Amino acid sequence: MSNNHASTLIEAKNITKRLASSDSKELLILDQLDLSIDSGESVAITGASGSGKTTLLGLLAGLDLPSSGEVSLLGKSLSPMNEDQRAALRLGKVGFVFQSFHLMDNLTALENVMLPLELDDKSTTGLKQIRQRAKEALQQVGLGERTRHLPGQLSGGEQQRVALARAFVSQPEILFADEPTGNLDRETGEEIIALLFSMQQQNQTTLVLVTHDDDLAKRCDTQYQLESGRLMT
Repeated sequence: MSNNHASTLIEAKNITKRLASSDSKELLILDQLDLSIDSGESVAITGASGSGKTTLLGLLAGLDLPSSGEVSLLGKSLSPMNEDQRAALRLGKVGFVFQSFHLMDNLTALENVMLPLELDDKSTTGLKQIRQRAKEALQQVGLGERTRHLPGQLSGGEQQRVALARAFVSQPEILFADEPTGNLDRETGEEIIALLFSMQQQNQTTLVLVTHDDDLAKRCDTQYQLESGRLMT
């Protein structure tokens, strides 16, 4: 790992996250945690179910803010920003792949992949080019023939391929993946992972991967385990 701060894309300093629990006590999820992730690095975060992996991922991506401490994404501190400003920072630069695919059911595979490009109002790309880029992204994941299918007409593995194409179509600097194989059988999961890592390496994307699968974690440059709110290496 490099110590050159110019290449640090994600930095968490002393972050703590507490959540209100049903008996009005506060639940400590993350406890004064530090993490630094460099450009192009692949990082796996493992840990038992309920250890706070998804919570940590959400904080690093700016989907939520810590109770205390500081997170910087792409060199910008997230605390002073509101939700819209954090979303604007992520736009076109940060991709997501989730366990449950998160595709829009009423849009075709092609329209789902076009979505991040269409949402980027800073982009000068015309609709024809957007459609072409989305088609190429679907071809890359082996779904060139399935562009007009709705998510409900696709298998779980195919839906996750669409999600991968959508995540990479804007050539993001960072990809956050939360249990990307959690809803897939082993064989399909392995195909998705091979695809994920080949696209990550091809694009030199920084990857932050949350998983309970140790074999999958070992494919990353760096592995951390989340225990009692702290990261162990």
